[in-house]
Amino acid sequence: MSVTINEISDYWQYPPRLEPVFTATDGLEFSDGRYVSSKEIWRFLTQDAPKRFPDAFNLYSTGFIGSSSRVRGRFRRAIDFSLFSGIKHNYLTLTLKDRIETARKKGTPAILVQGGQTVEPYYAAGGIPLRPAYVGTWARSQVEGLSTRDSARRSHSFLEAGRRNLTSPDACNQISSHSAVEEGIVPIDFVAPYLCLRCSDMAYLTETHRSGKIQVPTYLVDHPVPGQEKRPNKWRVDYLKEELKILTQKISKLSGKEVTDEVLTAEIKRENKARKLLRDCYNIWWSAKVPPTNSSDHSGIRALAIDGCGDYSAAINVLEETRNELKQRVKDGVKGAGLKDDPVRLFTCGSCVGPNATLVDNVGGVIVGRDDFWSEAAVEVKEVGDPYENLAEAILSFPYELPTVERAEWIAEQAKKSRADGVIFMYAWGCNYQTGVARMIADIVKQRTGLTTTAMETELGQDSEQIENRIEAFIEILK
Repeated sequence: MSVTINEISDYWQYPPRLEPVFTATDGLEFSDGRYVSSKEIWRFLTQDAPKRFPDAFNLYSTGFIGSSSRVRGRFRRAIDFSLFSGIKHNYLTLTLKDRIETARKKGTPAILVQGGQTVEPYYAAGGIPLRPAYVGTWARSQVEGLSTRDSARRSHSFLEAGRRNLTSPDACNQISSHSAVEEGIVPIDFVAPYLCLRCSDMAYLTETHRSGKIQVPTYLVDHPVPGQEKRPNKWRVDYLKEELKILTQKISKLSGKEVTDEVLTAEIKRENKARKLLRDCYNIWWSAKVPPTNSSDHSGIRALAIDGCGDYSAAINVLEETRNELKQRVKDGVKGAGLKDDPVRLFTCGSCVGPNATLVDNVGGVIVGRDDFWSEAAVEVKEVGDPYENLAEAILSFPYELPTVERAEWIAEQAKKSRADGVIFMYAWGCNYQTGVARMIADIVKQRTGLTTTAMETELGQDSEQIENRIEAFIEILK
């Protein structure tokens, strides 16, 4: 069933004629035992959410993730209403604020973390891990009913406050979420990211909470930097294993939940299931002659599997439905909403920033994968033996965190598997880690695959039109 919006409007809505079909599907089961029916999901997304979060229903996309310079971008979004798993994923995203605040009232700590690690220790110890993007969304949505312009301005105010009060204009945009915590906009209970992973400012930002306006408990999980060995050696595994034990103990004190080896192993199994579902979805997607979803829906699968959007039980429900829908779409030859015929296939690299999915689709491309988060899904955590040791071994094996040449060789393999036509490495100005490796990785991938590659530096909200032009030009070259 293909549905499009014909009326001229800056906002979209779910078509009423889909209601009986959607509400006949299964609902979502949450970790606390709650069951939310598809009828309840539909009511929220058609009645409550458009009033509370109108900016989430903006039909026109700005050209770059995080851009706040325009209200009505020149790229019209194609909403795939017939992808019911996507509708349920949207429900999880828009209810995250409510679910966090309800859980906190029951004693569940909200924890500011970072990309680059599995989140089993956080969930197993009774917390809800929130990457900076989620914390930023939570902070922005503390004031509901905002227009797209006002929502963007509110987000930008957190970033500017962080630049003034926490660090400098050269810092990466993680400061936005930390600023929201320091200003008391979001009640984060614990700041506990990993050290030495992907974000050059993470250690400093974590330390700022020790002497800020609001005293928030902190802990840096010390991730040992890899040497020349290809696989993690015993010293590094043992070291990280002890760090993970300390982390779970600290979260346990906040939540009051006891963390046994059995509890942690059960969480490993649950998240392994999500990672397996993600791999299945990607293999189905990559094997298709016609891309079965657009870039936004494809990217959403990866994010949901790696952090669970606050509840892995419900996330797994959505991922299972996604896999089933992809199988049927590939069988029927369904093309993702808004895609051009025979689009240029892009594999993307880098943390936090990336090409705007709507832009890519509008100018004749499609994003087929990204190294960030996919790296975590590519490694299965052992389910037998010491769960802390199993997690440490897996974390130290993530391709994204390996020495640069090994990371580049893995990206080259993924670009081939996804049948990419080109590779873009995008990085934010101020992110020293990714800035330092972007060109080197792009060059190695080109050598290994023969694909056209490029590296792009950007600044969130500052240079969207420049990035738009460069991405359009890159896709034209690949055509």
